[in-house]
Amino acid sequence: MRVGILIYGLDRPLTGIGRYTVEYVRALAALPDAPDITLLTTGGSGPLADLELPEVPLRGCRLLPGLLTVGNLLLPRLAEKYQLDVLHDASGVAPFFFGAAKARIVLTLYDVIPWSAPGYSTRLDTLIHRHWLPRTVNHADALLTLSEASRRDIDRYLGVPPDRITVLRGGVDPLYQPAEPDAIQSARSRYNLGTHYLLYVGSVEERKNLRRVLEAFARLRGEGYPHQLAIVGPQKWKYGAILDAIQQHQLEETVIFTGYVPQNDLPALYSGAEVFVFPSLYEGLGLPVLEAMACGTAVVTSNVASLPEVAGDAALTVEPTQTEAIVAAIRALLEDSILRGDLARRGRVRAAHFTWAEVARRGLGVYHQLVEAQ
Repeated sequence: MRVGILIYGLDRPLTGIGRYTVEYVRALAALPDAPDITLLTTGGSGPLADLELPEVPLRGCRLLPGLLTVGNLLLPRLAEKYQLDVLHDASGVAPFFFGAAKARIVLTLYDVIPWSAPGYSTRLDTLIHRHWLPRTVNHADALLTLSEASRRDIDRYLGVPPDRITVLRGGVDPLYQPAEPDAIQSARSRYNLGTHYLLYVGSVEERKNLRRVLEAFARLRGEGYPHQLAIVGPQKWKYGAILDAIQQHQLEETVIFTGYVPQNDLPALYSGAEVFVFPSLYEGLGLPVLEAMACGTAVVTSNVASLPEVAGDAALTVEPTQTEAIVAAIRALLEDSILRGDLARRGRVRAAHFTWAEVARRGLGVYHQLVEAQ
């Protein structure tokens, strides 16, 4: 079976979509019955280059406007030229206005945030989800998404029947496990962190609810807790309001922005944190929650969208719009080492059930179903 996988944005610091794509392709290529994979690249294969898979560049498609215009013309030609049985768009933008020749089309649609959580997306993302995807999503023969919450939203807002949508939750890379004390201390020194800190990992943007995290952190500091707050991830859309909140609460000396962090440093940062805080307003999956649990760190997260599916009973879940609930959950973990240890244990057990090998096996099963149905 010949499978072409369209990848986007891997030539830049990875977002959640990029990280999911990298792990999925790696796991798919590692299967004993892996298909013949060709990468259709918009700006290079980035971290996937070491797999030495065949690559076909899509000229003029490095940015989304190019992919949504030129990409629509290139993909059918490339699908025919390389005799692809399946064309899988891992970018989530569906540049399939003209189909994909004889290839069956698979689309990974990570979420529909511009519909389900309006006001937290860029104009381009809103345009794609509200005006482009309704016209192109039905060109796909199968859709993949990351959670039951996203499957319900795709059905509700785009009218795709749930039986056409397969849920492939993410996995946890074996890299994520409790780090040794020396590695933790080295990471603390590298990122100017003390012994006691709370941790957030993800993009720095309004949807992640960081303003309420900062308000909660300020209250805890006011109660005498000596912790720092480490915010790990790139600054994205509307992050200016988050910087304003730091000034408002006078947290300049206790909040550490690390920016983008290499993946190899993340397990030590997770392991060294007393609490991982991730009360996002909406997530299609929430990989950082899984990674923190795999590293044995107690987690506070949201009770909305996909996050309860990920956390199960292995984290404290809160109503994300209630700052006092966030404060209470963090305080409970800081005060109760037995509860913190219990969640750490349960989190590791739960995270072990999320494997990229299983995600890849299920994705391959979708490919086979489509090809055999022809």
